[in-house]
Amino acid sequence: MQSHSLGDPSPDNEDESAILLPRSQPAPDPDNETDTDNGRDDNEASSGKHPRRHLGLLSTTFLITNRMIGTAIFSVPSSISSSVGSAGATLLLWLAGLFLAYCGMFIWIELGSLMPRSGGEKVYLERAFPRPAMLVTTVFMVFVVGLGFTGIGSVVVAENILLAINGTASDWVKRALAIGVLALIATIHIKSCTLGVKIMNILATSKILILCLIILSGLRALAGDLPQIPSPGSSLTHPFENSSTSIPSYTNALFKILATYQGWSNAAYVLDEVQNPRVVLKIAGLVGVGSVGILYILTNISYFIVATPEEISRTGVTVVALLIGKVFGETMLWATALLAAFSSFGNLMTASFSMARVVREFAREGVLPFSGIFVRRTKEGGPSWAFGLVFAASAGMILFIPFGEVYNFLLDVGQYAVAIINVLVILGLFIIRRQQTQAQARSTPMSHPKERTFRAWTPIVYIFLASQMFLLITPFVPAATDGNQEKALPSWLYAVVAIFVFLGAGVYWFVSWVVVPRRGGFAWKGRKEVLPDGEDVVLWDKVKVR
Repeated sequence: MQSHSLGDPSPDNEDESAILLPRSQPAPDPDNETDTDNGRDDNEASSGKHPRRHLGLLSTTFLITNRMIGTAIFSVPSSISSSVGSAGATLLLWLAGLFLAYCGMFIWIELGSLMPRSGGEKVYLERAFPRPAMLVTTVFMVFVVGLGFTGIGSVVVAENILLAINGTASDWVKRALAIGVLALIATIHIKSCTLGVKIMNILATSKILILCLIILSGLRALAGDLPQIPSPGSSLTHPFENSSTSIPSYTNALFKILATYQGWSNAAYVLDEVQNPRVVLKIAGLVGVGSVGILYILTNISYFIVATPEEISRTGVTVVALLIGKVFGETMLWATALLAAFSSFGNLMTASFSMARVVREFAREGVLPFSGIFVRRTKEGGPSWAFGLVFAASAGMILFIPFGEVYNFLLDVGQYAVAIINVLVILGLFIIRRQQTQAQARSTPMSHPKERTFRAWTPIVYIFLASQMFLLITPFVPAATDGNQEKALPSWLYAVVAIFVFLGAGVYWFVSWVVVPRRGGFAWKGRKEVLPDGEDVVLWDKVKVR
């Protein structure tokens, strides 16, 4: 076991900081595949037996599509149609959602090109906000572990499996089934990283084919020979007829659509494992988001071919069952539940794959307890113990949080937290751009000439920032949330809870990294320790400074 000091304490600096971080390191060069992050060499971290950059263009694209396509496209169209009242207004909102997803994707491509390392927002926020030291790392860790809710979709898988077999069960049976789904996913990823990627690719392909089948079902109805659909496509003849004139209706619908498009940033979390990450991230982002957006819009058109907005509004979460039932007969309705379960399972596979790698990055920084355990990987390179933590956090929520209103409320808390992180990332982008401009003016490049390979158009950045600010402000505007009056909990409460979680993370950082060292008369000194299996982790020692 080897250890290397990352900094030396100095009494002269004791009033400036209680945290001694690594000195500045040269920027990473992924083309040489020897990226360094805070003085750590990725080849060293992975050890000779662990494969690197095993994700090609297809797998990276599927990471995005698999994360974006969940169960929402099979359930939310009903509530959206109910909110806005017409096919034309609904389709325009889905187009707006695609546009905003692309805006966000362009920002993440620029940042991923500048810093092609695993971790996503963690890396970008640390670059933009290095002071106070370890603050953004701690806050983002609390967000990922406490508000990520990565495995929550396993409940949807369990419920749809029961629906497909016409089974009924208590909440505790559903919980057991959901945890079993999580355990299966964790086992696959831990046992074989290669097998996990192959399964994710198969699931992503299958989900795309499922949406294509739904679209073809709608086209089949256009033939006009189905007595149960006497006027196919009538909703599209006068697309904006009976459109809602209530702004809150469109606000609520847009919230749901943006949540459906989430997942476009998924590839940024695993860039250490992507071949030629700068090029692949750009192509995979453009293709992945675009293909999902087109499929979503065509799927909604298919819904309106076979049913009117009023019929779709009454279906609730079974809008696909309505389409399948009208085109192929009610005997095929059981298949819709399997489609939803299948889609959600693929979403879970991809989300856990990405989030486990983010957890491992926290372990490498030493901000997680028992970091030496969570940094470990299997022979194939999978972060086995990090998967265990993701599984445990999700299983705990499934076990102890009541289903129903409270359950959905916590999901809203997570959605609001995502908007906060997105705003911080956008502000960080402007800071990084200014730093680069200043460095160029001094003729001292911040890194090597290859650092930037993509730049998001600034108006696009402002549009995405405005959309996220809209999401942050809306819960506190009564007129914008009157469509949620049927909820027992007020709409502003989830926003307040998310804000307090972030504030609590800041208090935790202040106590752990500032108050305790000052009172104890010591500084936290980072020490890199290389474990016997070749993995490295930062350990923090107490060093007296007075």
